[in-house]
Amino acid sequence: MEFARGVIIDEFRYVSYLLASSIALEVAGFPKPGNVHRLRNFSDTIFEDFLITAVIVEHQVFRAIIRGCKLTKSFPIKVLIGDLIENAVRDSMRLSGGGNTCLGSTLILYPLAVASGYMICRGGDYSEVDIVVKNAREILYEYSTVLDTIHFYNAIRIANPSYIRKSDIVGELPSVWDNDYKEKLFSGSYRLWDILVYSSKSDIVCREIIEGYPRSIRNAEFLENRLKTHNNWNLAVIETYLNQLTQDLDTLILRKHGYNTAIQVSKRALEVLKLCLMNDNSCINAIKTFDNELAEKGINPGSSADIIVSSIALYALKKKNSILRAL
Repeated sequence: MEFARGVIIDEFRYVSYLLASSIALEVAGFPKPGNVHRLRNFSDTIFEDFLITAVIVEHQVFRAIIRGCKLTKSFPIKVLIGDLIENAVRDSMRLSGGGNTCLGSTLILYPLAVASGYMICRGGDYSEVDIVVKNAREILYEYSTVLDTIHFYNAIRIANPSYIRKSDIVGELPSVWDNDYKEKLFSGSYRLWDILVYSSKSDIVCREIIEGYPRSIRNAEFLENRLKTHNNWNLAVIETYLNQLTQDLDTLILRKHGYNTAIQVSKRALEVLKLCLMNDNSCINAIKTFDNELAEKGINPGSSADIIVSSIALYALKKKNSILRAL
């Protein structure tokens, strides 16, 4: 029994490595147009901030996997992932001294961790990513609580992202900046699932979760195919990121710069992606030019970057081993 327990804990740990590595691998993509990468920093976040975040997140991912396992044993779960999000945001900012690096990425990553643990302890195979995302959605719907929401609100207040303003219309939901947000969340019994459903109208990360990760599944397949084509991990990630920009308007760009700018970025991404898919020698230079264009205009497709985190995570779960290589 002890041996079996040790084996399953080792499997939990290995899956946490697979999932947490997605944060480091996403930021390492060079040059990922408009976002932080190894040669592009922002005023409040630098490349190394995200590497620290990936280390911190691994522990929280491991805890999420254990909670998923506990669900199969009928353990009472008061908080599903909210506190893990808050911990990652707080600890990464404290350790690095930088700004928010993981509010969106942990929100989209942790349900996958819970679902993976749930599947492992039910004797399933976590590499069956279609089932992982189905379970991630269903578990969040079934088991997220008001305490999850409170912790998530805490995380937002700590991160203080510029795109969440006091003037935002939130309908019946309490504003995250309301001094009495905890009491109002309890009185309205607003679970994290309810917050995601409401926010999905304007936030693609929330939409991705409640819809069952369709973009991440699509992108993971695209990433796999591109890696098989040229066996260049970095280029495959950048191409996948460009493909995401062509498929969906980035909601962070929509909030900060408006619809027309979001459309222009999507069209420009398609132009660059076509060169890469044709194996044109100008592909890399076109990516660098696109990156410079977005940086000069202060345009950051941050929501798309979060989607790429979950896309890499699903690819890693499916591949299990040698994730950076096509072989």
